[in-house]
Amino acid sequence: MAVESGLPHLDGYPFEVRYSDGSLVRARAAADVAADAYVYFSRLFSAVEPDIALVVADEADWPGIRSPYGLPFFRDDAGEIRPGVVVMPAGSGDFWIAMAQDLRDASPRGYTKLLATYPDGAGGVDLQPFFDLITTHELGHAFEVLGDLRLPTFWLSEIFVNLALHAFVASRLPASLPTLEVLATVGAGSRKLAARMRAESYSTLEEMQAHYAGSDDSMSPLNYVWFQYRWQRLAAKMFEVDGEDGLVRFWDCFHATDRVSASEATAASLAPLLRTEVSQTLGRAVRDWR
Repeated sequence: MAVESGLPHLDGYPFEVRYSDGSLVRARAAADVAADAYVYFSRLFSAVEPDIALVVADEADWPGIRSPYGLPFFRDDAGEIRPGVVVMPAGSGDFWIAMAQDLRDASPRGYTKLLATYPDGAGGVDLQPFFDLITTHELGHAFEVLGDLRLPTFWLSEIFVNLALHAFVASRLPASLPTLEVLATVGAGSRKLAARMRAESYSTLEEMQAHYAGSDDSMSPLNYVWFQYRWQRLAAKMFEVDGEDGLVRFWDCFHATDRVSASEATAASLAPLLRTEVSQTLGRAVRDWR
């Protein structure tokens, strides 16, 4: 079904909120985080106020054709209820279970950290608190796309929104930093998982660009999530060194200007620009990525 078809409406936010029947609690949680982040990003990013809808959908209402239930996304297709739509899952499903199982197999010691950080009350893992925060990641895409941030690669877009997410949580919700960081720390720190991805899937920025999630020849969702683990850890390192200033420089560097054409953008061509105008930490990471 279409995103907007027949879903209840939740008032009181600076953007439209719709949710599946029975998902009011989750919709409020996601909308509360997004509303705070909306104000925070608007202050940092040229007073942009993107016209968006936040949709919290259960599995029956999930509108993602190429995105499995549980993997949030942003889209700006023609004919949507708003110019931009942030779509969030209302709860767990097979994809979240697969994420946890992937890390359990690859890093049993790391999995114990997941159990401690995201307990489901029955001896398992509940990633809901983590994904409540990921609403801010998708909101970052709304500011990027509707705010005329001209990032020439998919991977640079994802690094930007991960930095925006980390900056918001660190600045406004510091008590939630463990919720944000533990999953990515375990995922990015697993040598076994990295070896498997490099042997069986995609691992370089060039491969990621060619097989971005949602494309006709896209990587698997779990491969995509592995990139996200690494980008989240990079964002944490960048913020530790550069703070909010690094995020603002990132925005200013690419806002309303084509610094590098998409056809010419590579890790090698972007690294010097990123190092000098955005963040030395980012420039080095892009240069040395493997």
